[in-house]
Amino acid sequence: MRGGITGSSSGSSGGSSGSGSGGSSSGSSGSGGSSGSGGSSGSGGSSGSGSITGATKLLAVIGHPVNHSLSPQIHNRFADSLNLPYAYLAFDVTPETLSDFMAAARTLNMAGFNVTMPLKSLILPHLDEIAPSADLYGAVNTVVYQNGKFSGHNTDGQGFLLSLASAGLEAAKTNALILGAGGAARAVAMALLQQGAQVRLACRRWATAPPLEGAVYCPWSEIGNTIKTAGCNLLINATPLGMEGTSPSGTQNESGNDFSDLSFLDILQPGALVYDLIYAPRETFLLRQAKAKGFAVMNGLAHLVCQAALSFEHFTGKTPDPNIIEELIASL
Repeated sequence: MRGGITGSSSGSSGGSSGSGSGGSSSGSSGSGGSSGSGGSSGSGGSSGSGSITGATKLLAVIGHPVNHSLSPQIHNRFADSLNLPYAYLAFDVTPETLSDFMAAARTLNMAGFNVTMPLKSLILPHLDEIAPSADLYGAVNTVVYQNGKFSGHNTDGQGFLLSLASAGLEAAKTNALILGAGGAARAVAMALLQQGAQVRLACRRWATAPPLEGAVYCPWSEIGNTIKTAGCNLLINATPLGMEGTSPSGTQNESGNDFSDLSFLDILQPGALVYDLIYAPRETFLLRQAKAKGFAVMNGLAHLVCQAALSFEHFTGKTPDPNIIEELIASL
C-alpha cells in the first residue's frame, strides 16, 4: 500500500516541493568505477566531506542510459560546498533490473536516488509513499529512503519555474506554447498553469497527449497559426528533437535541423524567450535560429541544476547555495 505525503517542507522528512515530470536532456559526466547491484553498473564522484569514510551516505541517479548524466557532478558539488558526507554515483538500471536495484538500495541503506528515463513512472509501484506532486503527474524523479520506506517526489515542475525566474520571466505573465505532449511537456505545462500562465501544447502524436485541464491543444501543423493567434511570448521545446544522438526519420537535414519547418519563429512576439529543455548539445539548431532572429534563448541546463537543487534538499534537508547553483549553470 502507498501512503500520502503531506506538507510543503523539502528535505528527507518526507515533505513535498515542486511538481512536474520528465525531461528531454542528455549530457556528459565525470567518470568513476563503482559497480551497482542487481545488474546495474555505476559511475560517479567523491563524497562531500572530501573523502569516503564509514559515515559516507550513498546517493545516485538511476535510469538507462545514465553514463553521460551530469547529476553526479551537480550533487557532489552541492555536497562538497556544504561539507556533507554524501557520495553520488550513476547506476545504469533498466526496467528489467529495477526490482533488483530497489532490493539493493534497501540493503545498502541508500539515502536516496534520482530517477530518469525510462523509469519515472515504472518506479511508482515500488514506493511506499508518494508525494502529491509526484502523484499528480504520475511520475517520480526523486526517491528518499528513510526509516525503512521509499518516498517518491517530483521536482521537475518547480525546477522549471525556478529556471524561468532566473531568466527574469514571471511565469504568471507568460503566454506559452509548448512543443510536445510527453512527460516533460506535461510537467512544464502543469507548473505554468498552477502559476496562472496561458498554456498551449502542440502535439505530433495525439495519443501521447492526455487532456490537461486549462491547457489548449493544437496540431503540430498549426504551430504558426497558434503563435499568431495567441501572441505567445514563450516557446518551449519539450521534445527530443535536436538532442544529441537522435535523428528522427524525415526531420533531420545536413544542417542539423531536427525541425522540418522553423518559420513559426518569425511569428513570435518581439522579446519572446525560446527555451529548449535539451542541454546536449548546449545550443540546438532551434536555439541557434532563434538567437539569429534576435530572441532570448535558454537551454535545459538551468532546469537540470534547479530541479537537482530541490532534490538535494529532499535528500539532505539542506539548501544549496544560490551562488553554487549559478556557478554550475555557467560551468557545466
